[in-house]
Amino acid sequence: MKIGVAAILQESNTFSPVRTRYADFSPVFGNEAYLRHAGKLTEMGGFINVLENAAVPIAPICAAWAITANRLVRADFRRLGKEFEAQLRQAAPDALLLAMHGAQTAEGEDDVEGHLLTRARQVMGPDAPIVVTLDLHANVTERMVALANAIVGYHTYPHIDMFETGQKAAGMLLRMLAGELRPAMAMRKLPLIVPAENAQTYRGPMHELVQDAEALEARGEAEAISIFPVQPWLDIAEMGCAVVSVTNGRPAVARRQADSFAKRLWRTRRQYDITLTPVPEAIHAALSIAGPTVLAESSDSTGSGSPGDSTGVLKHLVEAPLTGPAAIFLVDPAAVAKAITAGIGATVTMKVGGAFDKQNSRPVKVTGVVKLISDGRWTARARGYNTGITTCMGRAVVLEVGLILILLAEKPAMTVDPELFRSHGIDPTYCQIVVVKSPNGFRAEYEPIAKQIFLVDTPGVSTANLQQLPFNRIARPIYPLDPDTRF
Repeated sequence: MKIGVAAILQESNTFSPVRTRYADFSPVFGNEAYLRHAGKLTEMGGFINVLENAAVPIAPICAAWAITANRLVRADFRRLGKEFEAQLRQAAPDALLLAMHGAQTAEGEDDVEGHLLTRARQVMGPDAPIVVTLDLHANVTERMVALANAIVGYHTYPHIDMFETGQKAAGMLLRMLAGELRPAMAMRKLPLIVPAENAQTYRGPMHELVQDAEALEARGEAEAISIFPVQPWLDIAEMGCAVVSVTNGRPAVARRQADSFAKRLWRTRRQYDITLTPVPEAIHAALSIAGPTVLAESSDSTGSGSPGDSTGVLKHLVEAPLTGPAAIFLVDPAAVAKAITAGIGATVTMKVGGAFDKQNSRPVKVTGVVKLISDGRWTARARGYNTGITTCMGRAVVLEVGLILILLAEKPAMTVDPELFRSHGIDPTYCQIVVVKSPNGFRAEYEPIAKQIFLVDTPGVSTANLQQLPFNRIARPIYPLDPDTRF
């Protein structure tokens, strides 16, 4: 018995001005995929951990992860799909553990996960067990449910249980192969989008739902109950929150559980509504606070598909009477190139930001000293979000503009881990203001060190003000776009 393990993950934002390319995934195949994730706190790392402890032969298929952006271009989508299928045929596993996000799109394909599962079924046949892990923000489709034997989603947001989710899925698959588990799965979709900013799973209404789901699992009444509050910036037809329940051979129970949790999620929908703080107000408050104040610019969240080039906060920072350091991350390839040409220690005057999302942001002219130049490679240390995996954001520089430390990079990076800054000589602990481009994921690492957190109001393609976005294909009515929606 040989079990295949694979990971192909990306979350799409169909409002992003940046398309995804094959190279963005940094895909590896066969043993290289195993080496990338063995011992790491990722879903695939969890697969490997359980299978190795059970002394089950592993067939590594592929490992590919890309930061959130708009659709994967058509030719690269075809290439990635063909390579996945070819590696799966070559490995010929008896069962498959597959880590995906659940909200990935490509040109001509709204449901990449369903497409990849279709390819897997064509290779492995209708009877081979396939267990899938999905991000909590997955947009689960009927095709995914029909093609997978079981779907297991994260239970945490910020996402700090990727490894445990992988372990859970692998344990379920081993029980299936041993004849101990006959999964019966049910899904209930809702005409609902949940804004990310108030959907933490360690407090509030989402916390209560997850706790009750885990209680059912602990009592053996469910194998896995997954609540998916969906990626909000996805303009596709089959869009909306979902609940998926997996039981051991009890389809009617799975349906009742999915219905019950879906109704509870719907009843609490207004508790996720968000109020944002104007940037000048947040900065003014931060100036009177002793210790780091975090300004979360979720409208330019790099983990939500924004390009990371917003100057919505920077334009106010450069005018503020700072008394301590402020740290901010920006994506601007041209500015990086100019700073590198000038060299470390040089004083440069240039415009930064507004490089991609020109509709929502304008460049800001700054004069600063080039303090650091790097290859942009750094390793995530925070729990969750590819912990232990080294990623590259292209070349990077630190530009010191008065008391503002601007980390400029050629490509987007997740800003939820303080290691992004620390790896480039900036310690958020000693900053007066730290700007993160994230709606919620930053909280796991930044809440313990922040004296105050403000969710600031700036325009962007991952804004919490969903009514401002040009939804065209999404099924209507849907809450909160249509406040009178009924379920």
